[in-house]
Amino acid sequence: MSSDADIPIMTPENVLTGGGYGNNKYGRAALGYLAMKDLLGDAEFKRVLHGFMERWNGKHPTPWDMYNSFNNISGKDMNWFWNAWYFSYSYIDLAVGGVEKRTDGSAVTVKNVGGAPAPFDVVVTFDDGTTERLHQTPAVWEKNMKEAVVRVASPKTIKGVTLDGGIYLDYTDADNTWPAVAK
Repeated sequence: MSSDADIPIMTPENVLTGGGYGNNKYGRAALGYLAMKDLLGDAEFKRVLHGFMERWNGKHPTPWDMYNSFNNISGKDMNWFWNAWYFSYSYIDLAVGGVEKRTDGSAVTVKNVGGAPAPFDVVVTFDDGTTERLHQTPAVWEKNMKEAVVRVASPKTIKGVTLDGGIYLDYTDADNTWPAVAK
């Protein structure tokens, strides 16, 4: 469940009041740009952003001009991303869905409860006490916004898993560990 401040960024400003306005127009929008940067990578994001600025220099672009420019300049259809971050009621809420041992390592299922295509790290603790951090960009949500499977190549047995969203604060962090931690 999200808060009443989690509304689409594209909500008209005259509808927003109080904390919802600041969160929506500044916080949520900034996280969306940072998620896009993570999706494209630093160098490609810079190239695409500069291409957009050159294309629209001295003009008055709409948000749709930005979306279309980013898609066109990058050569990628990122409408799934724009829709989820700017037009939907999605919010950041991930959960560990389970861990499965496989012949080629292990698989960690991550559920996207809130629907926002946010980046995250899967921090794996093995039974020998070593850890591995696997970064996932928003691209992990492109084909399936509800669930992603993260492959862990190590043959070691997994003792625990924690989802770490960094600055992308999770709405319900109680379900971000496996096995579940009693509180």
